[in-house]
Amino acid sequence: MKIVHLADSHLGFSSYSRLDEHGQNRIEEMVYKGFELAIDRIIQARPDAVVHAGDVFHHVRPKIRPLVVFQRGLFRLMEEGIPIIVISGNHDAPKSFASTSPFRLFEGLRDVHIAQRYKYESFEVGDGNFHCIPFCLEQQDYLKEFENIKRQGRDVLVMHGLVESLQNRKMRSVGEHEILDSFLKSDFDYIALGHFHGQAPIAANAWYSGSVEYFNFGEAQDKKGMLLVDLETGEAEPLPVRPRYMIDHPAVDCSGKGSGEIAECLLQLCQEESVREKMVRITLKNVNRAAFRSIDQGRLSRLGASALYFKIKTEFQDELEHLERPVDRLRLDEEFAGFMEEEAARERIPKAIKGDVVAYGSEMMKKAAMARNREALDASE
Repeated sequence: MKIVHLADSHLGFSSYSRLDEHGQNRIEEMVYKGFELAIDRIIQARPDAVVHAGDVFHHVRPKIRPLVVFQRGLFRLMEEGIPIIVISGNHDAPKSFASTSPFRLFEGLRDVHIAQRYKYESFEVGDGNFHCIPFCLEQQDYLKEFENIKRQGRDVLVMHGLVESLQNRKMRSVGEHEILDSFLKSDFDYIALGHFHGQAPIAANAWYSGSVEYFNFGEAQDKKGMLLVDLETGEAEPLPVRPRYMIDHPAVDCSGKGSGEIAECLLQLCQEESVREKMVRITLKNVNRAAFRSIDQGRLSRLGASALYFKIKTEFQDELEHLERPVDRLRLDEEFAGFMEEEAARERIPKAIKGDVVAYGSEMMKKAAMARNREALDASE
C-alpha cells in the first residue's frame, strides 16, 4: 500500500502586503495555487490513500475562499477514487468545545475521513489502519488518547505537533503542543507528522512531510513538498510540488563600502530573471547609514520589481538592530522589558519614568499574550 503524506497547507494564509492586479494578496494566492498543484501531483502519483497531518487552514474560522479551495481538492480526489485521511492541527482546531470545527462542513463525504473532535479516531482504508490523534485541548490528553490505540496489522499513526527531541524549535506558535518521543513507536508501519514545515525524518518510520509553501524566511533552506510512502518497505520518497521560490541571500558585509559599491552589489543580486516570481531577502550588515541614504531611492524601489516579494534588510553600523527571530508570545513581556532597558541606556527614555514604563508595558504585554493564547486562533482575520 502506498500513501501520500502532506501537511500544513495553511489555506487562507496571507502576508507581506503584496497585491496582484485584482487586489488579492499575492502570497495567499500562491498558497491556493500550491494546494491545487499538490492535488495534481497526488493524482499523478496514484496512491492508495492520502494523509493530511493537520493545519489544512490557517484560521479556525476560515473565509469562504479557503473552504472552497479545500472542497475542490477533496472532490477531485473523490472523482479519482483516492481516499483521504485528515486531522485537525493547532491552527484549524477550535480551542474550546463551544466552537465549531470548519471540518464539520465535509463530514459524510465519500472516502473522506476526518479526525477533529479532540480525541483518537481510527479509519480502515484499503488494507491500512490509520490511527489519528488530532489537536487536543490539553497536553496531557494526547497520552490518554494514544493509549486507546489497538494495533490491527498495517498501522499508520497520524499526529500534529513538535516532537520533543527536535532540535530546531523555530515554530513555537500559539496552541502548539509537544509530541513526546514515547509516541514514536517502532511497531507502527509509518508515523505521519505535521506542524514542522521542513521535510525531515524523526525516526526510521516517522517523518514530517513539511509544508508545500514558504511562510517566512526562517524556512528558506527547508525542503518543501510531500512524501510518497510505501508501507510495505517503509521507504519515504520526496514528492516535490514546484521549484524553490524563496531566496534568503547570505548577509553581505558592507564595511567600508560607499554608496556606489553598495548599489552595485544590490544590482548583481537583483537581476530580473533571478528574482522573477520569487520571494527574496537581502541582508546588508555593517552598513554606513549615510552611504545607504545617498543611494538613489527611486533606483532602490525599482529593484526586485518582478519579484513576488522583495526586502532589503539593513544592519547599520551606528545602531544595534534586533535580528529577526521567532518570538515566544508567552515571553513578550520579557522582550519588551529588555528593549526598554536598551532604549533607556541610549537616553531615549527619561530615567525618572523608566521603571513605570517598563512595569506598565510588561503587564500589558503579559495580558495580551495570555488573551492571544486563549482566543486569537479562534478569530478569522
